Amino acid sequence: MLKNKRLMEKRSMLLREAEELQEKVEKDENGEVLEKLKEVLDKIEAIDEVLEKLDKSTDKTVKDDDQDEDAKATETRSRLLAGEEIQVRDMTSANTKGIATFNGELVTQRPKELTLKDYARIEYFNGNTIVPVQKNKMGKLVKAAELSEITKKDVLIDQVDLRPEKYALLTVISEELLNDVSYDAEALIRQEGLEAIDETIVAMMADTLNKAEGTVKVAPKAPETIALEDVNGLYFGLKAEYRKNAAWVVNSNHLKALFNLVGTDGQPILVRDLTTQFGFTIYGRPVVECSDIKDMMFVDMEKALVVGVGKDAQVKRSDDAYFATAGIAFRTSIPLDVKSCIETAAAKLAA
Repeated sequence: MLKNKRLMEKRSMLLREAEELQEKVEKDENGEVLEKLKEVLDKIEAIDEVLEKLDKSTDKTVKDDDQDEDAKATETRSRLLAGEEIQVRDMTSANTKGIATFNGELVTQRPKELTLKDYARIEYFNGNTIVPVQKNKMGKLVKAAELSEITKKDVLIDQVDLRPEKYALLTVISEELLNDVSYDAEALIRQEGLEAIDETIVAMMADTLNKAEGTVKVAPKAPETIALEDVNGLYFGLKAEYRKNAAWVVNSNHLKALFNLVGTDGQPILVRDLTTQFGFTIYGRPVVECSDIKDMMFVDMEKALVVGVGKDAQVKRSDDAYFATAGIAFRTSIPLDVKSCIETAAAKLAA
């Protein structure tokens, strides 16, 4: 690519030179300008030949890469159908394909509702992983002469041990569909697996937040209700260093109650988030709905939790489980773990 760019730049310079010489040809009496013009045109022709060869070489490389990818996909599908245990790559990110709309515009990703996982600290691992966690901020600088003050600014770093546990799901495909050579079984398994993994991680995060003992507890004004004072209590109950990156975590009942709350200016405190198709904000911070959350919370998710996710999933075929219904099951397993980090980075509305 760099070589192509340099050749194109050189060709442009030669073209400008040729245009200037062309204007002087009529006044050329000795033929020197014409001779110079021929030399320049020969150089341009030589560059064109080199560029053409480079283009053909690039096309061949792209075709070879495509053939290699097709061969790998065919081999993976054959091994999968033969009952071997295979690795499905990239189970930690969605490979979104372009979606053409009615006017021909290509959409690369459909808008989706953000979940707890979208705000989490994700660590990808293959085995046990020790994750460093910063427990406090460095603080303000002091004068260099005040050496006795410097020792008070030590940053406390703790460790969290992520221990991957296997989580699995079954994807059932009919024999008729699986025998269709044009059907991409691996793509379905990856799609189903990604959705299931996200749902599992969200449930694990919610369970960890629900069980955390060190969270800041804010007593509600009245049981079974949410008042403006409760929202303000949660907001200011969290340390200022965590508020700027925190999110409101609610279930459906909490969200319903928040719709009825208004601020001191008479305006609803729940504001539609215009940057996404779905979602709301309160005091400029996002509201995340999760059905597994018991108490309304205000959480800096990156500080409160760490999520461990395996990079690859193991997939194994089984013909026995759904033999009577002519179905073939594929078991997808992946290591996951969620650990609590700084529990004071979460404030909970609880008595």
